[in-house]
Amino acid sequence: MSMGLSTLTRELHANERPHLLAHLLALDPEDRHLRFAHMLSDDGIRHYVEAIDLTRDAVFVVTSTDLAIDGAAHLAREDGHAELGISVLPRSRGQGIGGALLARCAARARNWGMRVMFMNCLVENAAMMHLAHKQGLKIAVSGAEAEAFVRLPRPDLGSLAVDAVAEHVGLFDHAQKSYWAALQARLCNE
Repeated sequence: MSMGLSTLTRELHANERPHLLAHLLALDPEDRHLRFAHMLSDDGIRHYVEAIDLTRDAVFVVTSTDLAIDGAAHLAREDGHAELGISVLPRSRGQGIGGALLARCAARARNWGMRVMFMNCLVENAAMMHLAHKQGLKIAVSGAEAEAFVRLPRPDLGSLAVDAVAEHVGLFDHAQKSYWAALQARLCNE
């Protein structure tokens, strides 16, 4: 699983929770069902976002030029393994965002010393099933649910450097987008 820099990811910070909330609230009922494996109300999504422990877990995002989150991945750290969930807005699908988020999560899970990373999804979630297969995850199906997992190598200097570079490039990308958005807003107000 390679982590290229063609689709830039960055880690979400605690003060950006409202942006993650807006992203998840923008999912229609079917996408919410596929992302969470059951229907989640607006209040359920608010509770989910508020409950993410960003000192233990990580959330990675891909943003558009207007700074809206196009894709997000929540990587939850458990004892000896990590679990992830990915969402990509319909307008942004087919652009490699899911693959970039999955690769970034695998890199971070590896650097945390996790031996396995997995994601649960519904078998009917063709996009996630395709992504898991394409990224080389092993898939075990049980009824209507599937578990995709990958065994992770131990962290090394190379994996730590790749994760650090990806974060710095993602932050630089975010800074550029923020600058241009502020400049555009200023020009529109003149």
